[in-house]
Amino acid sequence: MAEALAHFMRDDVAPAVTELGAPLASVINYDSFECRGRNRVAGAKLSEHGKANAIDVRGFRLGNGSVVELTSPIVPKDFRERVRAAACSRFTTVLGPGSDGYHASHVHFDLAERKGGYRMCQWDVREPPVLADVPLPLPRPVAQANDGKPK
Repeated sequence: MAEALAHFMRDDVAPAVTELGAPLASVINYDSFECRGRNRVAGAKLSEHGKANAIDVRGFRLGNGSVVELTSPIVPKDFRERVRAAACSRFTTVLGPGSDGYHASHVHFDLAERKGGYRMCQWDVREPPVLADVPLPLPRPVAQANDGKPK
């Protein structure tokens, strides 16, 4: 997992991030190794996190100090789609927004082995919000003094 993550960051994420204006400085990790059941449910099957075979990534910090969140619709969509495509080709499981409620704020990557080499890539790269074109009220008329000059 560590080797796959290193290649992903070096070969895929770092070049994509530079297009946002600064080099990759660090990964904002949400969760990594933790011996627990899936989705922190007591008695559930052991999570890939419990096998040190998964990482949850919230985003990246750039060299200029800015933060790029993977699940934020205000981050350029083409960047998020590029990272998604690379992740889904490198990891056997990619879970993000749209997969379930547990992965709305981060993206989970793991190398779980499944029958027949089955892979799971469930990360909806959402559109940026559309600002409503709501007309503003007309400006108030300027009050006039008794002498005809604006107050």
